[in-house]
Amino acid sequence: MFVLLLALILAGALGPAAADIHYTEEIANSGLGPKKVGARKTTNDIYIRGGKQKVSSQIETTKELAQALAKEGKSLNSSTILRLDAAKVFTVDHLRQTYVQEALPAAAKPAATKPAAAKPASANGPEIQFQVKALPDTSRIEGILCRRVAAEMRARYYQPGTKTLRKENRYLYQAWIAKDFPAYQEIQRFQQLQAEKTSLPPLISGDLDQLKGMVEDSDLLAEKTTVEELKGLVMQSVLKVSVNTGKGEEQIFQLDRKLRNLSYSALADSVFEVPKDLNQIKK
Repeated sequence: MFVLLLALILAGALGPAAADIHYTEEIANSGLGPKKVGARKTTNDIYIRGGKQKVSSQIETTKELAQALAKEGKSLNSSTILRLDAAKVFTVDHLRQTYVQEALPAAAKPAATKPAAAKPASANGPEIQFQVKALPDTSRIEGILCRRVAAEMRARYYQPGTKTLRKENRYLYQAWIAKDFPAYQEIQRFQQLQAEKTSLPPLISGDLDQLKGMVEDSDLLAEKTTVEELKGLVMQSVLKVSVNTGKGEEQIFQLDRKLRNLSYSALADSVFEVPKDLNQIKK
């Protein structure tokens, strides 16, 4: 009885044990404009255990885009293994049966705290309107209670030196988000550990982060999406981008995301190891 009581006390003092996490996210990118430039479907399998993370990605797209990605050195079937415990990152190309091993860059030094400087207004820069709302309805996805959040951003561009509207970009975002469950806590724990160990950017990011480099207002949008209402693990979402140049609003892009197969089952050590039959490429 005494031994059992002592074990319970120690368990409570140490807090909840870390769990192995695995989930799959499916991201459907409609491509830009009438020609659907860049259209693709990406399936990511994410694994986390302690100080280890693996993201395996498979991309389905057109032959033309596949060739363009290949020229950029991007594989349609790849994995990235992040080993904070070994201070290494491995990039695996499953199609070429090769991998690259690199040392993790050192953690970024904390910047000295300074008053935020006002950003100079650009004569040709857009006028930004942003609003976000946590809606009252909830839903269960993968057994997890999620809340619905909606956000809208408008970027209005005017003719230089006038108030004549040249065009307006509009972003409509709706997501089912959860954060009060063990998997999210484990993801947060890993992200915090990664920030302490290395300056390497996170391997996984939110929906809105994926617009970087795809739409002209992506940086402006990113600045607006750090609000508390949008924090958590996105279980399901849709993002629509429209443009109005005075001839009526036209949707030019859509990004759909869904998370599935969320599991807390123990992961094998081999998940976070590079297969021995692959060839290493030196950098």
